[in-house]
Amino acid sequence: MMYLGIEGRYDLPHHNIHISENYERNLDEIENRHVLSSDPSFYVQNASATDSTLAPRGHSALYILAPVTHQHSNVDWSKERSAFRDLMLKQIAKLGFRGVESRIRYERVITPADWDTRYEVYRGATFNLAHTLDQMLHLRPHNRFEDLNGVYVVGGGTHPGSGLPVIFESARISSRLLLEDFGFDVDWQESANAPSTQRTEKNSQPTFA
Repeated sequence: MMYLGIEGRYDLPHHNIHISENYERNLDEIENRHVLSSDPSFYVQNASATDSTLAPRGHSALYILAPVTHQHSNVDWSKERSAFRDLMLKQIAKLGFRGVESRIRYERVITPADWDTRYEVYRGATFNLAHTLDQMLHLRPHNRFEDLNGVYVVGGGTHPGSGLPVIFESARISSRLLLEDFGFDVDWQESANAPSTQRTEKNSQPTFA
């Protein structure tokens, strides 16, 4: 991930996605070979195109996300960080973000090694468990920890999955379970989402879209 504050603004969309020319190889490099790609897929958020207040006058903010392998012995980020950063600045030119490096006024790069060692994200995998059919939704670890009473888990690695909206739902599920276990009335969570003309039956189970 790269967070850039740059001089000027690019007249490009808010959301920008580039898919590697050989996407299957790119996925294989990430998921199986655990190496860095020479043509990585990436996403660029040009948020100042929508909200100019995100940066000082005459400047703008860019966010760059390039999917890579989780922490693995094949990649030493202390050696690869600088080269991969340079590669990404060349990559984003493919979407029209040319000459970015000379315009950078603020820069922050976060690698899987940073997520692992600084933020204690296991193996630096910010999206946590892969979204394969055998560990999606209810097949992810449950919010009420099954191996130790009184422990509840929340986040992208638990039910129902990763991504901020889904993590918020995970928090709602975990808080409901905790309240239920401590004997609190949790009907307010149901009634808050229901039309005012409806009543929620006591002890009813939540439903999710």
